Amino acid sequence: MKSIELLDQIVQVLKETEKKVEDLSSLSSKNKEKVLKMIREAAENFSALKEEVVIDNEKLASFFLKRATKLKNATNNKTVERLGEKEYVKDVRAILRYSKAAPYDFAGYMKYVNRAYKAYLWGLISFFIISGLFPLGFKFTSLLLLIPVLLSLLSLKKRGYTGLMLAFAVTPIPIITGAYAINYGIHAVGNPEEINAVAQAFGTSPGVAQVIIFLFLLLGLIDVVFLGYATYMFYKHRSAFL
Repeated sequence: MKSIELLDQIVQVLKETEKKVEDLSSLSSKNKEKVLKMIREAAENFSALKEEVVIDNEKLASFFLKRATKLKNATNNKTVERLGEKEYVKDVRAILRYSKAAPYDFAGYMKYVNRAYKAYLWGLISFFIISGLFPLGFKFTSLLLLIPVLLSLLSLKKRGYTGLMLAFAVTPIPIITGAYAINYGIHAVGNPEEINAVAQAFGTSPGVAQVIIFLFLLLGLIDVVFLGYATYMFYKHRSAFL
């Protein structure tokens, strides 16, 4: 695969960059140590990836090579002084991020992120249904979360880091709501008074009210399990997001 050849070139370029960093006098000792560590880690990541490539993404590999080469060419005292240490370190950090995200484009790891995304979506759908069935306060809360939820879904689809942060910020309330729905369902399912109260609230028979209570319980379980799984997987695969 052409991608493997390009990844090998990236590793070589990063090793050459490492040697150039060691000769820099324009970096503080602290930043030099930090930069060397990041470049070595990036080189190791790209090197390990060569053994896992299943998708021949030549275009992306070429992009990474260009960025690595650009970093190598910028690794001299004159350029670092012109850019400033902060900006140079930022460029190095970008290469490291690319090396961590690369397995999702070359090794097929995106399947894990896609599963998490689907779980996140279905968990949120359950949350909004629960909120629609619960009293007004829950409806108001769900409306407040609607825009952040939509933004997170759009950004996550594009592997945006902002979407990941929004997802982490959004999920606690839906999970708590789901847990409340589970607790309510367990309490109400065998409680004749609660069944009658639900029947009266929805204008249905006690039999239908029991179905509604079971629905609360089921949706609560989907909410908590799916969003819990999605949160865990998003965190585990956070490197996929840039």
